[in-house]
Amino acid sequence: MSIDPYSNSPCGTDKKIKFYCPEMIPDLEKIERMVAGDQRVAALDVVQKLLDRYPDHSVPLFYRAVLQMQVGTEEKIAAAIGEFLAKHPQNPAAHALNASFLAAGGQPNEAVEELQTALELSPQQLHFTVYEALGAVGQALLMDSKIPAARAHLMLQSSIAPEDDDMAMQLLMRINSSRELPSLLKTDPTLAECPSDFPKKDEFEAALVEAGGGRWRKAISLFEQLKSAAPRNVALLENLAVLSATLGYNEAAIGYLHSYAAAAERSDFESAVEAESLAQLLSDEPGPQFDMVNVPFAVQDLEGVLEKLRVDDRASVLPIDVSQLADGDNPPPKVAYWLLDRAVPTSAEGLTVDAAPNVLGEMLVFGKETDRDARLELSTMKNDKFDETVATLREVCGDTIGAAGEEKKLGEIPKAESSLTWSWRLPDSVTAAQKQALTHERRRQALLDSWTAQPQPALDGKTALDAIGDAALRVKLAAAVLVLENAGQAQQWKFDFNELRQKLQLPTLEKLDATQVDVDSLPSVRLYRIDPATLDDTGLVKAYGRSVISAERAAIRIFAEALLGRESLAAQIDKGELYGQLARNSGDSDKAIEYLKKAQAAAVADGQSPGMWKLAELGLRLERREPQESQALLNDLTRNHMQEAEVARPLMQLLYQFGIIGPDGRPTNMPPGGAPAPAAAQPAAGGGLWTPDNPTGAAAPAGEAQKSKLWMPGMD
Repeated sequence: MSIDPYSNSPCGTDKKIKFYCPEMIPDLEKIERMVAGDQRVAALDVVQKLLDRYPDHSVPLFYRAVLQMQVGTEEKIAAAIGEFLAKHPQNPAAHALNASFLAAGGQPNEAVEELQTALELSPQQLHFTVYEALGAVGQALLMDSKIPAARAHLMLQSSIAPEDDDMAMQLLMRINSSRELPSLLKTDPTLAECPSDFPKKDEFEAALVEAGGGRWRKAISLFEQLKSAAPRNVALLENLAVLSATLGYNEAAIGYLHSYAAAAERSDFESAVEAESLAQLLSDEPGPQFDMVNVPFAVQDLEGVLEKLRVDDRASVLPIDVSQLADGDNPPPKVAYWLLDRAVPTSAEGLTVDAAPNVLGEMLVFGKETDRDARLELSTMKNDKFDETVATLREVCGDTIGAAGEEKKLGEIPKAESSLTWSWRLPDSVTAAQKQALTHERRRQALLDSWTAQPQPALDGKTALDAIGDAALRVKLAAAVLVLENAGQAQQWKFDFNELRQKLQLPTLEKLDATQVDVDSLPSVRLYRIDPATLDDTGLVKAYGRSVISAERAAIRIFAEALLGRESLAAQIDKGELYGQLARNSGDSDKAIEYLKKAQAAAVADGQSPGMWKLAELGLRLERREPQESQALLNDLTRNHMQEAEVARPLMQLLYQFGIIGPDGRPTNMPPGGAPAPAAAQPAAGGGLWTPDNPTGAAAPAGEAQKSKLWMPGMD
């Protein structure tokens, strides 16, 4: 492999090989041949010999660091990079390699600083190690739940990526399409332009140039210098907030966002609210919390407590295999129950939210062990109903249990979040429609009554009700509602948040006329408010595409329905895809099935296979525990669509997920362990909020062991 002597030195300097290390060309060619032949250990030997002759030269130091990162131990990597940095502190590649090393070692903050140093030292054309470090640091920030910073690094990497490397773009698309992440965290980091009346325009533009080159730390320094003379300039505050979040300086970003919101409140209330909402999402301050605790109670009469739990209607058997609850060498519990606040009604007819049994906690009964007496363990939330929960337990168990032992803390849940979460045990006869109606009403109560009465860290410890009319908290209160609405849209809550705004005496969010706003620059969180009737065909298609890319579920529904109703686009749209999107984002399983039926019909009308939409319907039917419909769909798919790539493998994965087949692909005839519990028996969670240390924003529902009623070949 020949090396062009007029190319730049491989080590990160901007000097030509001919003038920097011409005597090393034969060795470099040998090293490159070995690396190309996957002989990295042998290449390290050549590099070491080169280092023996040129111990301080950046070229062999660079190669040793790179090769050690590929084949060496952590200690050797650190030593190689450390020596490279010590001897060449102005070399961008040395800092870029260190940034990648720190990122891989779980030190994203330190990696960010090293990468910024590398970018500041770099010439206009970035060294490949700097490019690679952008991806490594971006992924480390993503793992650290610093979403805006991760996106910014990956966006910069994607913008300079070669044609054959789309890894950064693929990861960005996954982040953007994530329904668990709030929209505000996925907003593109755009910077405000220099105001026309700003006196130091050249300095402002110079800071923008630095930011455009990824030298965000330097840009912050320049903007901070300008801010000293104009502390309430909204453009400066906006840019400082964006750049701070871009670097993962979340505390600084929160401060600038607060300042921006205060400065912009009168001129642009919505932007101020969105800035304050982002500040709340970036904060890791959970506010007041409830403890989740495990409380042991001495069992005085084991057979007696088992009998009382068996006959009392307030004890409902947990639908799990208790043998799976064994803890290491310790035996599993003998029984597992939910503790309810009332008996489960025999019929779901006329059931109301107030009459629905609530789950107070979980009870496990253990027999006598070698070093422990028999005990009943109660796991519950230590909230304002804790004493009531313990009292109910004693009513159920009577004198078969004795004194409570030492509580064990299992975790914590913010009080504001707990107000949006509930568990209940509904009658087995409840229909999907009944459960959905009950859930909607229960959520409405939670949002209007429970959430508004809980202290909020974003409101300086006040409740939303206490903050009504407080001018100093008006933006923060509106922001808290927007964060809640954003979460609700992602989780498909059926609730009009303007009702909550009206209760809190806040401005409501009305429809937007596309002819009166710049749709292209509109924050994605506002997309759902655009009246589709005010968009022309091109604008409607763009709005729909943007809503899909950013996973704005409310906007997807609005624009998909508008596209299906736009006659001028009838020949250009994929109706199957649009109906499929409506099914995914409907939040109503009955409607979802209707949409999937329409998607199947549209595919057939277009001469395409409806297999993928039948597969999607099968997934819903399995979730709804509808064996007859599921069996018919399964028969159809296996008979008519198994030759289709988009059906065959996903079908096997779906059947495995629901426990219908095992890892070997053979029928199990066993309970579908991965299946969600049926609506009638499942404690229904109200849905959680995204927080930096709870990225999914939701608790996993309890499962129910129930045999599959689907027939598969081999199950006779």
